Amino acid sequence: MIWGRQISQSGDEQMRILIACSWALPNAGGVNTYVNQLTKALQRAGHTTDIFSPTPDGLGFRISNKDLYIERGRLQSLIADQTHQYMDQHLPGIHPWIKQSEIDRYCLEAAIMYFGLAEYDLIHAQDIVSAHAMSRVKPPHTPLVTTIHGCLAKEVFVEWTEMGLPEQDQSSPLWRYCSLREYLGATVSDVTITPSQWLKDILVQEFSVPEHHVVVSPYGIDVDEFQQNMMRVATIPKPTAKKVFMCPARFDVVKGHIYLLHALSKLKEERTDWVCWLVGDGSLRDKLKRAVQELGLTDYVTFLGKRDDIPELLHQADLIVLPSIQDNQPFAIIEAQVAGKPIITSNAGGIPEMIKSASNGFVFRSGDSDQLYNLLRSALENPAMFLSVANQAREQGEIYWSLPALTSRLHELYELARSKHLDQGNEIAPDHDLQNQNTSEGGDGKWSSQRRRRLLLRRKRKVRFLKRRRLLRKKQP
Repeated sequence: MIWGRQISQSGDEQMRILIACSWALPNAGGVNTYVNQLTKALQRAGHTTDIFSPTPDGLGFRISNKDLYIERGRLQSLIADQTHQYMDQHLPGIHPWIKQSEIDRYCLEAAIMYFGLAEYDLIHAQDIVSAHAMSRVKPPHTPLVTTIHGCLAKEVFVEWTEMGLPEQDQSSPLWRYCSLREYLGATVSDVTITPSQWLKDILVQEFSVPEHHVVVSPYGIDVDEFQQNMMRVATIPKPTAKKVFMCPARFDVVKGHIYLLHALSKLKEERTDWVCWLVGDGSLRDKLKRAVQELGLTDYVTFLGKRDDIPELLHQADLIVLPSIQDNQPFAIIEAQVAGKPIITSNAGGIPEMIKSASNGFVFRSGDSDQLYNLLRSALENPAMFLSVANQAREQGEIYWSLPALTSRLHELYELARSKHLDQGNEIAPDHDLQNQNTSEGGDGKWSSQRRRRLLLRRKRKVRFLKRRRLLRKKQP
């Protein structure tokens, strides 16, 4: 025991950790996959985890593995009225989207205050909005870690441009608000994590986040379980004498499905021995279905919807395609690598850190349908070469993306966050009356002993963190 906490067999303290997200969970995106893998990794290490998020229907907030729920309407009625009054008086003419974004965050804060945070040893936020909200309502001594999975400001403006809204320059109120929100969300934590160097560079260079505040720590998955699940019987049979292209990505403009469809439209003029499975769901579903009809791809492209049998589908597929125009460290690539499947992907965002073309995958220029078409045709013409590259990717991925590697990285970052609070909180800081009593009775007494133990633990944590960080840097491909 250390100050009332249990120690796991690995030597790490067992903690109660709250995973917090401003997006509804579960959902069809990579954040949901990360949260599932994170929860599994922490629980295997002996920690207790809870998950706070909005509900999928958007009508409330919950801590999913507890019987804790509050309706959003109970919070929003009061919050919205007061927000409108304040902003109309002090910020007349403010954009309605900004006002609604603030109301949404206030509701998030009110919900978590209603549930309470006192029992948690650490909070791990999953986005800039939940990080900012948690920092405003958490107990001061509770460490806060944030993993940022993408640049929300850039994603918002990409979506607005696709919707036909006027482009926003960096002097517009909307851009200034989004920039400030990005900065705050990335700096309020004790430790901020990005899975890719690309995303860290964006935060540092474009949003002025201090470089030393952001640590790059890649994702990970339970490789053994994923590969075992691939062997389960698939509910969707593979077409006879057809190669299967599979695109597992939510239907969002940043995932670039439209470029894949244009490449497939060109490919069908030369070859018909293939089909394409689109796995996922999202706001662009109807638009993509119309594009499939207009491009004459109805007999080639199948919409499989949101699925919970991705491993089984990957086992059926011959090739994985990811045509993103903005992405961070997509799980679709991680899963394809550990599955030993050939990958064709764009060079968007952090993907080049995962894929070295012709070494562990094949890369085309983001938004270039012609390049994508050429790679798809090459995959059909030379499947042996693509499979050889896939086997090499699997050997690398089974080690680099493993769950133990993820757990080791996280423990070091959690320890770093906690080391910033060693002089705070009831479990560490001495009671002042007890300190005075021990001092008045002569000698250092209990306080000096506690202080020595605390400082020794702090030094050990920092030494372990630095050693493991050096090892992780050596292991990175």
